Amino acid sequence: MNKTEIYYFSGTGNSLVVARDLAKRMEGNLISITSVMDKKRITTDADVIGIVFPVYYLGTVNIPLVVQRFVMKLDEISTKYIFAVCTYGGGSGSTLKILDEMIKARGGHLASGFGVQMPQNAFRKPFENKTKLYNNWKEKKLDFIQGRVQEKNEGGFDRDGPFIKLFLNILSVMMNNHYLKPFFINPMKSTAKLSKDADLTMDEIIPLMDRSYHTDEHCTGCQTCLNVCKVHNIEMVDNKPEWQHHCENCLACIKWCPQQAIHGYGELPKSYHHPEVKISDMTTPKK
Repeated sequence: MNKTEIYYFSGTGNSLVVARDLAKRMEGNLISITSVMDKKRITTDADVIGIVFPVYYLGTVNIPLVVQRFVMKLDEISTKYIFAVCTYGGGSGSTLKILDEMIKARGGHLASGFGVQMPQNAFRKPFENKTKLYNNWKEKKLDFIQGRVQEKNEGGFDRDGPFIKLFLNILSVMMNNHYLKPFFINPMKSTAKLSKDADLTMDEIIPLMDRSYHTDEHCTGCQTCLNVCKVHNIEMVDNKPEWQHHCENCLACIKWCPQQAIHGYGELPKSYHHPEVKISDMTTPKK
């Protein structure tokens, strides 16, 4: 049997459930991406490597920054069967294509890529049927991906439906238009408390967007936010969290706060996390 390792990154549990279910089905090892990021290069004797992560910003920014850094540390992967699963609330956009290009830069290739729709966790999505999405994963998509990977099928990435694809294509064109781009970038700069003239890319702005994070009077100093932060971006000062500006925007601190006392940019739905995931599944060992 092929040795399988499945690496994952997850803030609210959607990607963790997908990775955990796949690892169980394939009798593989489940590994948090952030647990190996202290290594200069990442090698493995596994024959099959899976990468599971959420899609950010409606597929326009695509891959979480820590996942990008992880991929760029992969080494000796030319003979590995590599597959990826991206979870999304809106669409996957060009995520899998971009990931394939990054893996090729490391000497490998993305053999198969899959998208799994899960409940939206970044903003309110009216009429969303969460139970239907959970069941679709358990009853259909899990079997499909397992079969494809175990047979080592190659070629073909999941694609968005025609409406979502058209919407994301239009959005991408607008975001890359010189005149329209400020309408998207400037709110992010404002959230990061940057001037509109700041010459930064989106990848440079995202880690600074935690500058808008703050607690209200309901914060008890319980340190849940500290414990669920995968990239050690929170320190406790006077029994209150302070963010250190290398944020992944995974929203774990906001979503897992038992008092719903953490606020960020916009009016985010406060309490969503996957029902099969507990806080103990998300806690991160201290450095």
